[in-house]
Amino acid sequence: MDSTQKLLSDIQKIRKHYRAEHPDFTAASADELCRQIARLFERTNRHAMDLAAPFADYWYNQYIKNSPEPQNEPTALHEQKLAAMQSLLDNDMEGTEVLEPEDWKELCAITSAQAQDLDLDLLNSLMSVFVDKQAL
Repeated sequence: MDSTQKLLSDIQKIRKHYRAEHPDFTAASADELCRQIARLFERTNRHAMDLAAPFADYWYNQYIKNSPEPQNEPTALHEQKLAAMQSLLDNDMEGTEVLEPEDWKELCAITSAQAQDLDLDLLNSLMSVFVDKQAL
């Protein structure tokens, strides 16, 4: 099991336990669940902490806070978006097809803003991907 599959598995576990503990699931409950998932993403990516938190913030703000049905979050698509960011940080492009051009541009901007604090190998691999995705 790679780290993306593990992340998705952990998200399912968190969701299952959270919903079992909160039978009256509301939009506020979904919001807290999504915040827990964002923190999981950050912990999973300690090797890229300078990017993990801003990537998780982007995911939360772009997809969770703007959801037309907040009580249904995280949707399967939104989980896949976060998993795609995991794959990107792992330099594994499989599964990143769910990211849209505006996602690539925003992730590139986040990476550029954090560039001075990043491991050079990670920065080089990410910038190469962003060039390929025409995100610059």
